[in-house]
Amino acid sequence: MRTTTLLALATCVVACAQAAPPPVAPASPAPAATIASAAPAPAAPPAPSPGAVHALARADVHAAVAGGLGAFLQRVELESQPVMAGGKFHGFRIAAFHDASFWKGVDLRPGDVVTSVNGFPIERPEQAQAAFESLDVASELRVTYEREGQARELVYAIAP
Repeated sequence: MRTTTLLALATCVVACAQAAPPPVAPASPAPAATIASAAPAPAAPPAPSPGAVHALARADVHAAVAGGLGAFLQRVELESQPVMAGGKFHGFRIAAFHDASFWKGVDLRPGDVVTSVNGFPIERPEQAQAAFESLDVASELRVTYEREGQARELVYAIAP
């Protein structure tokens, strides 16, 4: 179950975890984030506001998907049991982050409950894998989560 839990959260942050990109201005596109799995993360701007749209480069997303989930499995700790609501799966609660620079600028905190990625449920390993693989061709990364009972969403446009 622990691997399933880690896989699920890793999926939701695969394309945005190195450094959060700046917000996209309505009239002009913002520069894309750089994702380098082995390089140290560059200084990131302040954490993005919930619901704001940010941009990721398609090449960076493709590289992250091609690299697999292994790097993420070492950077996050989740509670051992999923969050249930009304006897049904609701999401996975983040317990802690490892490697703070990796997560800098990403609006996720310990205690947040990740509920879906790009509309995909993440309850079972095959669902998390489907969400992860979908990022390679998706037009955006949309992470739905709850903080203190309030629904929130991170949105990253994936630009060519």
